[in-house]
Amino acid sequence: MSGIKAIRGTKLYSILFYGVIFTVAAIVALGYWGVREIRTDAAVVAVENSARGISGAVTVLLNAVTNSNSEIGNGVIPSLEPADLHKEFQSILDKHPMVSAVMVSDEHGLRYMFTRRAGSVAEMIPKRGDSPTNSWTLYRKDGTRDDKYKGWEYDWDKVDHFLADEFVHLKPEQINWRSSNKFYDSSETWITASSLVESEAGDRLMLSVLFPIDALLSQLAGAERGGAERIFLYWNNGQALPVTGSDTGRVKRDQVSQALEPEKLEDPVIQGAVSQLAAGGAERPFSYTAEGEVWWAYALPLTVFGDTMSLGVAVPRRNIVSSLTSDTFLQFFSTGLILLGAIALFFLHKNRTRIEAIGRRRHMVSTGVELLALVQGGENDQLEFKQTLRFNLKSGKNGREIEHASLKTVAAFLNSDGGTLLIGVADNGEITGFAEDQLDSTDHALLHFNNLVNQSIGAEFSRYINSAIIEVGGIPVLRVHCIPAPVPAILKDGKKEEFYVRSGPASRQLSLSQFYEWLKEH
Repeated sequence: MSGIKAIRGTKLYSILFYGVIFTVAAIVALGYWGVREIRTDAAVVAVENSARGISGAVTVLLNAVTNSNSEIGNGVIPSLEPADLHKEFQSILDKHPMVSAVMVSDEHGLRYMFTRRAGSVAEMIPKRGDSPTNSWTLYRKDGTRDDKYKGWEYDWDKVDHFLADEFVHLKPEQINWRSSNKFYDSSETWITASSLVESEAGDRLMLSVLFPIDALLSQLAGAERGGAERIFLYWNNGQALPVTGSDTGRVKRDQVSQALEPEKLEDPVIQGAVSQLAAGGAERPFSYTAEGEVWWAYALPLTVFGDTMSLGVAVPRRNIVSSLTSDTFLQFFSTGLILLGAIALFFLHKNRTRIEAIGRRRHMVSTGVELLALVQGGENDQLEFKQTLRFNLKSGKNGREIEHASLKTVAAFLNSDGGTLLIGVADNGEITGFAEDQLDSTDHALLHFNNLVNQSIGAEFSRYINSAIIEVGGIPVLRVHCIPAPVPAILKDGKKEEFYVRSGPASRQLSLSQFYEWLKEH
Protein backbone atom coordinates (compact mmCIF):
# COMPACT_ATOMS: atom_id res chain seq x y z
CA MET A 1 0.00 0.00 0.00
CA SER A 2 1.62 3.26 -1.13
CA GLY A 3 1.90 6.11 1.35
CA ILE A 4 1.78 3.79 4.39
CA LYS A 5 5.01 3.20 6.19
CA ALA A 6 5.84 -0.44 6.85
CA ILE A 7 8.20 -2.17 9.24
CA ARG A 8 10.80 -3.97 7.16
CA GLY A 9 12.53 -7.10 8.40
CA THR A 10 15.89 -5.45 9.19
CA LYS A 11 14.23 -2.70 11.22
CA LEU A 12 12.01 -5.27 12.91
CA TYR A 13 15.06 -7.24 14.05
CA SER A 14 16.64 -4.12 15.55
CA ILE A 15 13.40 -3.27 17.35
CA LEU A 16 13.17 -6.79 18.78
CA PHE A 17 16.85 -7.01 19.74
CA TYR A 18 17.10 -3.66 21.49
CA GLY A 19 13.54 -4.02 22.77
CA VAL A 20 14.54 -7.15 24.70
CA ILE A 21 17.53 -5.36 26.21
CA PHE A 22 15.52 -2.29 27.15
CA THR A 23 12.63 -4.35 28.57
CA VAL A 24 14.93 -6.49 30.72
CA ALA A 25 16.79 -3.42 31.97
CA ALA A 26 13.57 -1.58 32.75
CA ILE A 27 12.01 -4.50 34.64
CA VAL A 28 15.22 -5.11 36.58
CA ALA A 29 15.26 -1.46 37.59
CA LEU A 30 11.66 -1.75 38.71
CA GLY A 31 12.61 -4.82 40.70
CA TYR A 32 15.10 -2.81 42.75
CA TRP A 33 13.73 0.72 42.75
CA GLY A 34 10.08 0.40 41.74
CA VAL A 35 8.65 -1.86 44.45
CA ARG A 36 6.41 0.89 45.79
CA GLU A 37 5.12 1.81 42.36
CA ILE A 38 4.40 -1.82 41.53
CA ARG A 39 2.51 -2.29 44.76
CA THR A 40 0.60 0.92 44.20
CA ASP A 41 -0.50 -0.18 40.73
CA ALA A 42 -1.53 -3.57 42.05
CA ALA A 43 -3.47 -1.94 44.88
CA VAL A 44 -5.24 0.38 42.42
CA VAL A 45 -6.29 -2.57 40.27
CA ALA A 46 -7.39 -4.59 43.29
CA VAL A 47 -9.55 -1.85 44.80
CA GLU A 48 -11.08 -0.88 41.42
CA ASN A 49 -11.94 -4.51 40.70
CA SER A 50 -13.47 -4.82 44.15
CA ALA A 51 -15.69 -1.78 43.54
CA ARG A 52 -16.75 -3.00 40.10
CA GLY A 53 -17.51 -6.45 41.45
CA ILE A 54 -19.72 -5.09 44.21
CA SER A 55 -21.42 -2.67 41.80
CA GLY A 56 -22.84 -5.70 40.00
CA ALA A 57 -25.27 -6.05 42.91
CA VAL A 58 -26.65 -2.60 42.02
CA THR A 59 -27.37 -3.65 38.45
CA VAL A 60 -28.96 -6.88 39.67
CA LEU A 61 -31.44 -4.83 41.73
CA LEU A 62 -32.77 -2.99 38.68
CA ASN A 63 -32.65 -6.07 36.44
CA ALA A 64 -34.74 -7.99 38.96
CA VAL A 65 -37.45 -5.35 38.62
CA THR A 66 -37.46 -4.80 34.86
CA ASN A 67 -36.89 -8.43 33.89
CA SER A 68 -39.92 -9.50 35.92
CA ASN A 69 -41.90 -8.01 33.04
CA SER A 70 -40.86 -9.62 29.76
CA GLU A 71 -41.71 -6.61 27.60
CA ILE A 72 -40.10 -3.96 29.79
CA GLY A 73 -37.16 -6.30 30.35
CA ASN A 74 -36.62 -6.17 26.57
CA GLY A 75 -36.67 -2.38 26.61
CA VAL A 76 -40.23 -1.96 25.30
CA ILE A 77 -43.31 -0.44 26.92
CA PRO A 78 -46.26 -2.18 25.22
CA SER A 79 -48.68 0.74 25.53
CA LEU A 80 -48.83 4.28 26.88
CA GLU A 81 -52.52 4.05 27.69
CA PRO A 82 -53.00 4.73 31.44
CA ALA A 83 -55.05 1.55 31.89
CA ASP A 84 -52.29 -0.56 30.33
CA LEU A 85 -49.53 1.20 32.27
CA HIS A 86 -51.56 0.74 35.46
CA LYS A 87 -51.68 -3.01 34.85
CA GLU A 88 -47.99 -3.30 33.99
CA PHE A 89 -46.74 -1.23 36.91
CA GLN A 90 -49.17 -2.75 39.40
CA SER A 91 -47.58 -6.10 38.56
CA ILE A 92 -44.11 -4.68 39.25
CA LEU A 93 -45.15 -3.22 42.61
CA ASP A 94 -46.85 -6.47 43.58
CA LYS A 95 -43.74 -8.52 42.82
CA HIS A 96 -41.21 -6.09 44.30
CA PRO A 97 -42.16 -4.53 47.65
CA MET A 98 -38.97 -2.46 47.67
CA VAL A 99 -40.11 -0.49 44.58
CA SER A 100 -41.86 2.73 45.62
CA ALA A 101 -42.83 4.17 42.25
CA VAL A 102 -42.40 3.74 38.50
CA MET A 103 -42.37 6.72 36.14
CA VAL A 104 -42.42 7.18 32.38
CA SER A 105 -41.09 10.42 30.90
CA ASP A 106 -39.87 11.94 27.65
CA GLU A 107 -38.23 15.15 26.42
CA HIS A 108 -41.14 17.17 27.86
CA GLY A 109 -41.01 15.60 31.31
CA LEU A 110 -43.28 13.22 33.22
CA ARG A 111 -45.87 11.26 31.21
CA TYR A 112 -47.16 8.85 33.87
CA MET A 113 -46.45 7.87 37.48
CA PHE A 114 -47.62 4.84 39.44
CA THR A 115 -46.73 4.96 43.14
CA ARG A 116 -47.43 3.59 46.56
CA ARG A 117 -49.46 6.13 48.52
CA ALA A 118 -51.61 6.25 51.66
CA GLY A 119 -51.25 2.51 52.25
CA SER A 120 -52.51 1.81 48.74
CA VAL A 121 -51.42 2.77 45.22
CA ALA A 122 -52.07 5.86 43.16
CA GLU A 123 -51.53 6.91 39.58
CA MET A 124 -50.80 10.39 38.32
CA ILE A 125 -51.32 11.63 34.79
CA PRO A 126 -49.63 15.03 34.46
CA LYS A 127 -51.43 18.04 33.05
CA ARG A 128 -51.26 18.15 29.27
CA GLY A 129 -53.12 20.25 26.72
CA ASP A 130 -56.49 21.34 28.06
CA SER A 131 -55.98 19.70 31.46
CA PRO A 132 -55.10 22.51 33.93
CA THR A 133 -53.93 20.22 36.75
CA ASN A 134 -52.39 16.84 37.36
CA SER A 135 -54.94 14.03 37.41
CA TRP A 136 -54.65 11.78 40.50
CA THR A 137 -56.49 8.53 41.17
CA LEU A 138 -56.14 6.55 44.42
CA TYR A 139 -56.82 2.80 44.28
CA ARG A 140 -57.62 1.49 47.74
CA LYS A 141 -56.99 -2.05 48.94
CA ASP A 142 -60.72 -2.66 49.31
CA GLY A 143 -61.15 -2.24 45.54
CA THR A 144 -62.62 1.28 45.60
CA ARG A 145 -61.07 4.24 43.85
CA ASP A 146 -60.93 7.94 44.58
CA ASP A 147 -60.79 10.07 41.42
CA LYS A 148 -60.71 13.25 43.52
CA TYR A 149 -57.55 12.28 45.34
CA LYS A 150 -55.25 15.34 45.48
CA GLY A 151 -51.95 13.48 45.72
CA TRP A 152 -49.28 15.59 47.36
CA GLU A 153 -47.93 19.07 46.84
CA TYR A 154 -44.71 19.34 44.91
CA ASP A 155 -43.11 21.58 42.31
CA TRP A 156 -44.07 19.38 39.36
CA ASP A 157 -42.67 21.86 36.84
CA LYS A 158 -39.32 21.29 38.49
CA VAL A 159 -39.81 17.53 38.25
CA ASP A 160 -40.63 17.86 34.53
CA HIS A 161 -37.48 19.90 33.94
CA PHE A 162 -35.42 17.44 35.97
CA LEU A 163 -36.68 14.36 34.09
CA ALA A 164 -36.54 16.01 30.65
CA ASP A 165 -32.94 17.06 31.22
CA GLU A 166 -32.00 13.54 32.29
CA PHE A 167 -33.82 12.08 29.26
CA VAL A 168 -31.86 14.27 26.84
CA HIS A 169 -28.47 13.34 28.30
CA LEU A 170 -29.07 9.63 28.85
CA LYS A 171 -27.72 7.29 26.18
CA PRO A 172 -29.04 3.86 25.11
CA GLU A 173 -28.08 0.97 27.41
CA GLN A 174 -26.96 3.36 30.16
CA ILE A 175 -28.41 3.23 33.67
CA ASN A 176 -28.38 6.45 35.65
CA TRP A 177 -28.56 6.11 39.45
CA ARG A 178 -29.10 9.30 41.41
CA SER A 179 -30.90 10.81 44.36
CA SER A 180 -34.51 11.65 43.56
CA ASN A 181 -34.75 15.05 45.29
CA LYS A 182 -37.19 13.59 47.83
CA PHE A 183 -40.33 13.15 45.75
CA TYR A 184 -41.95 12.04 48.98
CA ASP A 185 -42.32 13.95 52.26
CA SER A 186 -40.14 11.54 54.23
CA SER A 187 -36.90 11.59 56.14
CA GLU A 188 -35.75 8.55 54.20
CA THR A 189 -33.39 9.03 51.27
CA TRP A 190 -34.77 7.98 47.87
CA ILE A 191 -32.98 7.11 44.68
CA THR A 192 -34.00 6.52 41.06
CA ALA A 193 -32.61 4.26 38.37
CA SER A 194 -33.40 5.52 34.88
CA SER A 195 -32.86 3.90 31.49
CA LEU A 196 -34.15 4.47 27.95
CA VAL A 197 -36.92 2.29 26.53
CA GLU A 198 -39.21 2.41 23.50
CA SER A 199 -42.94 2.28 23.00
CA GLU A 200 -44.49 -0.10 20.49
CA ALA A 201 -44.95 2.94 18.24
CA GLY A 202 -41.18 3.48 18.26
CA ASP A 203 -41.16 6.55 20.52
CA ARG A 204 -38.13 6.85 22.76
CA LEU A 205 -39.05 7.10 26.45
CA MET A 206 -37.33 6.96 29.83
CA LEU A 207 -38.34 4.49 32.52
CA SER A 208 -37.46 5.51 36.09
CA VAL A 209 -37.80 3.18 39.07
CA LEU A 210 -37.89 4.76 42.52
CA PHE A 211 -36.39 2.90 45.49
CA PRO A 212 -35.89 3.76 49.14
CA ILE A 213 -32.19 3.84 49.88
CA ASP A 214 -32.60 0.85 52.21
CA ALA A 215 -33.38 -1.36 49.20
CA LEU A 216 -30.00 -0.52 47.69
CA LEU A 217 -28.27 -0.89 51.05
CA SER A 218 -29.80 -4.34 51.52
CA GLN A 219 -28.63 -5.37 48.05
CA LEU A 220 -25.09 -4.17 48.74
CA ALA A 221 -25.05 -5.76 52.19
CA GLY A 222 -25.46 -9.20 50.63
CA ALA A 223 -22.97 -8.64 47.78
CA GLU A 224 -19.73 -10.59 47.48
CA ARG A 225 -17.17 -8.13 48.85
CA GLY A 226 -13.89 -9.65 47.76
CA GLY A 227 -11.11 -7.83 49.62
CA ALA A 228 -13.27 -4.88 50.63
CA GLU A 229 -14.00 -4.62 54.36
CA ARG A 230 -16.00 -1.39 54.20
CA ILE A 231 -18.70 -0.33 51.73
CA PHE A 232 -20.44 3.03 51.56
CA LEU A 233 -22.45 5.26 49.23
CA TYR A 234 -20.95 8.67 48.52
CA TRP A 235 -22.53 11.83 47.05
CA ASN A 236 -20.66 14.73 45.49
CA ASN A 237 -21.91 17.05 48.25
CA GLY A 238 -19.43 15.32 50.56
CA GLN A 239 -21.96 13.14 52.39
CA ALA A 240 -21.87 9.36 52.73
CA LEU A 241 -23.98 6.46 53.93
CA PRO A 242 -22.25 3.32 55.30
CA VAL A 243 -23.44 -0.16 54.35
CA THR A 244 -23.51 -2.04 57.65
CA GLY A 245 -25.57 -5.12 56.82
CA SER A 246 -24.96 -8.79 57.42
CA ASP A 247 -24.04 -11.50 54.95
CA THR A 248 -27.72 -12.33 54.46
CA GLY A 249 -28.27 -9.00 52.79
CA ARG A 250 -30.51 -7.56 55.48
CA VAL A 251 -29.77 -4.06 56.68
CA LYS A 252 -29.34 -3.71 60.42
CA ARG A 253 -32.25 -2.10 62.23
CA ASP A 254 -30.09 0.76 63.41
CA GLN A 255 -29.01 1.50 59.84
CA VAL A 256 -29.12 5.26 59.26
CA SER A 257 -31.11 6.13 56.14
CA GLN A 258 -29.79 9.66 55.80
CA ALA A 259 -26.42 10.53 54.31
CA LEU A 260 -24.01 12.08 56.82
CA GLU A 261 -21.17 14.58 56.79
CA PRO A 262 -17.68 13.05 57.26
CA GLU A 263 -17.36 14.23 60.87
CA LYS A 264 -20.65 12.53 61.80
CA LEU A 265 -19.61 9.10 60.53
CA GLU A 266 -18.80 6.72 63.39
CA ASP A 267 -16.54 4.32 61.47
CA PRO A 268 -13.02 5.89 61.35
CA VAL A 269 -12.16 3.92 58.21
CA ILE A 270 -15.15 5.23 56.24
CA GLN A 271 -14.71 8.67 57.79
CA GLY A 272 -11.10 8.84 56.54
CA ALA A 273 -12.09 7.79 53.02
CA VAL A 274 -15.03 10.21 52.81
CA SER A 275 -12.95 13.09 54.20
CA GLN A 276 -10.39 12.68 51.42
CA LEU A 277 -13.10 12.34 48.78
CA ALA A 278 -14.85 15.48 50.03
CA ALA A 279 -11.58 17.42 50.15
CA GLY A 280 -10.10 16.43 46.82
CA GLY A 281 -12.71 14.55 44.84
CA ALA A 282 -10.28 11.72 44.13
CA GLU A 283 -11.01 10.09 40.77
CA ARG A 284 -8.56 7.24 41.33
CA PRO A 285 -7.99 4.89 44.26
CA PHE A 286 -5.99 6.45 47.10
CA SER A 287 -4.35 5.32 50.32
CA TYR A 288 -4.71 6.65 53.86
CA THR A 289 -4.17 5.50 57.43
CA ALA A 290 -6.97 4.54 59.82
CA GLU A 291 -7.13 2.31 62.89
CA GLY A 292 -3.33 1.96 62.80
CA GLU A 293 -3.08 0.45 59.31
CA VAL A 294 -2.98 1.53 55.67
CA TRP A 295 -6.23 1.38 53.68
CA TRP A 296 -6.99 1.84 49.99
CA ALA A 297 -10.31 3.42 48.99
CA TYR A 298 -12.12 4.18 45.75
CA ALA A 299 -15.50 5.71 44.81
CA LEU A 300 -16.94 4.22 41.60
CA PRO A 301 -19.53 6.58 40.04
CA LEU A 302 -22.98 5.03 39.59
CA THR A 303 -24.33 8.21 37.99
CA VAL A 304 -23.68 9.02 34.33
CA PHE A 305 -25.48 12.36 34.46
CA GLY A 306 -26.55 14.71 37.25
CA ASP A 307 -25.68 14.76 40.94
CA THR A 308 -22.97 12.17 41.32
CA MET A 309 -23.69 9.12 43.46
CA SER A 310 -20.81 6.70 43.86
CA LEU A 311 -20.16 3.31 45.39
CA GLY A 312 -17.24 3.53 47.81
CA VAL A 313 -15.07 0.66 49.01
CA ALA A 314 -12.18 0.52 51.46
CA VAL A 315 -9.67 -2.33 51.32
CA PRO A 316 -6.93 -2.85 53.95
CA ARG A 317 -3.44 -3.14 52.49
CA ARG A 318 -2.99 -6.52 54.17
CA ASN A 319 -5.67 -7.89 51.82
CA ILE A 320 -3.64 -6.66 48.85
CA VAL A 321 0.01 -7.09 49.83
CA SER A 322 -0.46 -10.80 50.49
CA SER A 323 -0.96 -11.30 46.74
CA LEU A 324 2.07 -9.21 45.76
CA THR A 325 5.65 -10.27 45.37
CA SER A 326 8.07 -9.60 48.21
CA ASP A 327 11.35 -7.71 47.78
CA THR A 328 13.31 -10.98 47.91
CA PHE A 329 11.09 -12.54 45.29
CA LEU A 330 11.54 -9.52 43.02
CA GLN A 331 15.31 -9.84 43.29
CA PHE A 332 15.21 -13.49 42.28
CA PHE A 333 12.72 -12.62 39.57
CA SER A 334 15.05 -9.93 38.19
CA THR A 335 17.96 -12.38 38.09
CA GLY A 336 15.82 -14.92 36.30
CA LEU A 337 14.60 -12.26 33.89
CA ILE A 338 18.17 -11.37 32.94
CA LEU A 339 18.85 -15.02 32.14
CA LEU A 340 15.65 -15.26 30.09
CA GLY A 341 16.63 -12.05 28.27
CA ALA A 342 20.00 -13.51 27.41
CA ILE A 343 18.32 -16.64 26.06
CA ALA A 344 15.89 -14.52 24.03
CA LEU A 345 18.76 -12.52 22.52
CA PHE A 346 20.55 -15.77 21.61
CA PHE A 347 17.52 -17.07 19.74
CA LEU A 348 16.95 -13.71 18.05
CA HIS A 349 20.53 -13.69 16.83
CA LYS A 350 20.25 -17.31 15.68
CA ASN A 351 17.11 -16.48 13.64
CA ARG A 352 18.25 -13.07 12.44
CA THR A 353 18.18 -14.03 8.77
CA ARG A 354 14.61 -15.36 9.02
CA ILE A 355 13.40 -12.25 10.86
CA GLU A 356 15.02 -9.89 8.37
CA ALA A 357 13.29 -11.77 5.54
CA ILE A 358 9.86 -10.84 6.88
CA GLY A 359 8.06 -8.66 4.30
CA ARG A 360 5.95 -5.63 4.80
CA ARG A 361 3.10 -5.81 7.30
CA ARG A 362 -0.32 -4.41 6.57
CA HIS A 363 -1.23 -1.39 8.69
CA MET A 364 -4.51 -0.02 9.95
CA VAL A 365 -6.25 2.25 7.42
CA SER A 366 -7.74 5.52 8.64
CA THR A 367 -8.86 7.43 5.53
CA GLY A 368 -11.24 6.81 2.67
CA VAL A 369 -8.37 6.77 0.14
CA GLU A 370 -6.48 4.14 2.14
CA LEU A 371 -9.63 2.07 2.53
CA LEU A 372 -10.31 2.11 -1.21
CA ALA A 373 -6.74 1.00 -1.90
CA LEU A 374 -7.17 -1.84 0.61
CA VAL A 375 -10.47 -2.96 -0.97
CA GLN A 376 -8.95 -3.06 -4.46
CA GLY A 377 -6.65 -5.88 -3.34
CA GLY A 378 -9.64 -8.11 -2.58
CA GLU A 379 -10.32 -10.40 0.36
CA ASN A 380 -7.48 -12.47 1.78
CA ASP A 381 -6.36 -14.07 5.03
CA GLN A 382 -6.17 -10.62 6.68
CA LEU A 383 -9.08 -8.85 4.99
CA GLU A 384 -12.79 -9.69 4.82
CA PHE A 385 -15.88 -7.82 3.57
CA LYS A 386 -19.40 -7.85 5.03
CA GLN A 387 -22.20 -5.88 3.39
CA THR A 388 -24.33 -5.48 6.54
CA LEU A 389 -23.94 -5.67 10.30
CA ARG A 390 -27.24 -7.34 11.21
CA PHE A 391 -29.62 -7.20 8.20
CA ASN A 392 -30.07 -10.45 6.28
CA LEU A 393 -30.35 -9.46 2.61
CA LYS A 394 -31.89 -12.81 1.70
CA SER A 395 -34.63 -12.93 4.34
CA GLY A 396 -35.20 -9.17 4.38
CA LYS A 397 -34.93 -8.78 8.15
CA ASN A 398 -32.37 -8.50 10.92
CA GLY A 399 -30.74 -11.82 11.76
CA ARG A 400 -28.53 -12.97 14.60
CA GLU A 401 -26.68 -15.12 12.07
CA ILE A 402 -25.42 -11.98 10.26
CA GLU A 403 -23.99 -10.54 13.48
CA HIS A 404 -22.48 -13.94 14.22
CA ALA A 405 -20.72 -13.96 10.84
CA SER A 406 -18.92 -10.70 11.65
CA LEU A 407 -18.09 -11.81 15.21
CA LYS A 408 -16.54 -15.09 14.09
CA THR A 409 -14.33 -13.14 11.65
CA VAL A 410 -13.15 -10.88 14.49
CA ALA A 411 -12.49 -13.91 16.73
CA ALA A 412 -10.56 -15.62 13.92
CA PHE A 413 -8.38 -12.53 13.39
CA LEU A 414 -7.66 -12.36 17.14
CA ASN A 415 -6.62 -16.02 17.15
CA SER A 416 -4.49 -15.74 14.01
CA ASP A 417 -2.26 -12.98 12.63
CA GLY A 418 -4.79 -10.18 12.94
CA GLY A 419 -6.63 -8.52 10.10
CA THR A 420 -9.30 -6.03 9.03
CA LEU A 421 -13.05 -6.51 8.74
CA LEU A 422 -14.94 -3.98 6.58
CA ILE A 423 -18.69 -3.80 7.16
CA GLY A 424 -20.48 -1.92 4.38
CA VAL A 425 -18.50 -3.48 1.51
CA ALA A 426 -19.99 -6.11 -0.79
CA ASP A 427 -18.12 -9.30 -1.75
CA ASN A 428 -17.24 -7.76 -5.13
CA GLY A 429 -15.64 -4.74 -3.44
CA GLU A 430 -18.51 -2.31 -3.99
CA ILE A 431 -18.82 0.29 -1.23
CA THR A 432 -22.45 -0.09 -0.14
CA GLY A 433 -22.58 1.22 3.43
CA PHE A 434 -24.87 -0.43 5.94
CA ALA A 435 -28.08 1.60 5.57
CA GLU A 436 -30.10 -1.64 5.48
CA ASP A 437 -29.26 -2.14 9.17
CA GLN A 438 -31.46 0.89 9.95
CA LEU A 439 -29.38 2.08 12.89
CA ASP A 440 -30.03 5.59 14.19
CA SER A 441 -26.55 6.90 13.37
CA THR A 442 -23.00 5.83 12.67
CA ASP A 443 -22.27 6.31 16.37
CA HIS A 444 -25.11 3.91 17.18
CA ALA A 445 -23.70 1.40 14.69
CA LEU A 446 -20.28 1.65 16.31
CA LEU A 447 -21.76 1.27 19.80
CA HIS A 448 -23.90 -1.69 18.67
CA PHE A 449 -20.89 -3.49 17.21
CA ASN A 450 -18.70 -2.84 20.28
CA ASN A 451 -21.48 -4.16 22.52
CA LEU A 452 -21.71 -7.33 20.40
CA VAL A 453 -17.96 -7.88 20.79
CA ASN A 454 -18.10 -7.29 24.56
CA GLN A 455 -21.02 -9.69 25.00
CA SER A 456 -19.94 -12.49 22.65
CA ILE A 457 -16.13 -12.37 22.77
CA GLY A 458 -15.38 -10.40 25.93
CA ALA A 459 -14.65 -6.81 26.94
CA GLU A 460 -11.07 -7.83 27.79
CA PHE A 461 -10.37 -8.24 24.07
CA SER A 462 -11.41 -4.67 23.19
CA ARG A 463 -7.80 -3.52 23.62
CA TYR A 464 -6.85 -5.67 20.61
CA ILE A 465 -9.64 -4.27 18.42
CA ASN A 466 -9.83 -0.81 16.88
CA SER A 467 -13.19 0.02 15.30
CA ALA A 468 -14.03 3.24 13.49
CA ILE A 469 -16.38 4.67 10.87
CA ILE A 470 -14.61 5.74 7.67
CA GLU A 471 -16.52 7.53 4.92
CA VAL A 472 -15.83 6.76 1.28
CA GLY A 473 -17.55 9.25 -0.99
CA GLY A 474 -20.04 10.06 1.75
CA ILE A 475 -20.84 6.37 2.38
CA PRO A 476 -19.96 5.11 5.87
CA VAL A 477 -17.95 1.91 6.29
CA LEU A 478 -17.31 0.28 9.65
CA ARG A 479 -13.61 -0.60 9.74
CA VAL A 480 -12.61 -3.15 12.41
CA HIS A 481 -8.86 -3.66 12.75
CA CYS A 482 -7.68 -6.57 14.91
CA ILE A 483 -4.26 -7.55 16.17
CA PRO A 484 -3.42 -11.03 17.48
CA ALA A 485 -4.55 -11.57 21.06
CA PRO A 486 -2.16 -13.24 23.54
CA VAL A 487 -4.89 -15.60 24.81
CA PRO A 488 -7.55 -17.61 22.95
CA ALA A 489 -10.63 -15.60 21.96
CA ILE A 490 -13.68 -17.81 22.48
CA LEU A 491 -16.87 -16.84 20.64
CA LYS A 492 -20.02 -17.37 22.71
CA ASP A 493 -23.16 -18.19 20.70
CA GLY A 494 -25.93 -18.65 23.20
CA LYS A 495 -24.88 -21.60 25.35
CA LYS A 496 -22.30 -22.76 22.78
CA GLU A 497 -18.64 -21.76 22.73
CA GLU A 498 -16.79 -21.72 19.42
CA PHE A 499 -13.16 -21.22 18.42
CA TYR A 500 -12.16 -19.83 15.01
CA VAL A 501 -8.90 -19.22 13.13
CA ARG A 502 -8.20 -17.83 9.67
CA SER A 503 -7.71 -20.28 6.85
CA GLY A 504 -7.01 -18.33 3.70
CA PRO A 505 -9.81 -15.80 3.06
CA ALA A 506 -12.23 -17.63 5.39
CA SER A 507 -12.74 -18.25 9.10
CA ARG A 508 -12.51 -21.92 10.12
CA GLN A 509 -13.99 -23.41 13.29
CA LEU A 510 -11.72 -25.84 15.12
CA SER A 511 -12.88 -29.01 16.82
CA LEU A 512 -11.91 -29.70 20.43
CA SER A 513 -8.93 -31.85 19.41
CA GLN A 514 -7.80 -29.23 16.87
CA PHE A 515 -8.12 -26.53 19.51
CA TYR A 516 -5.93 -28.61 21.83
CA GLU A 517 -3.24 -28.86 19.13
CA TRP A 518 -3.53 -25.11 18.49
CA LEU A 519 -2.96 -24.43 22.19
CA LYS A 520 0.18 -26.56 22.24
CA GLU A 521 1.58 -24.71 19.22
CA HIS A 522 0.81 -21.29 20.65
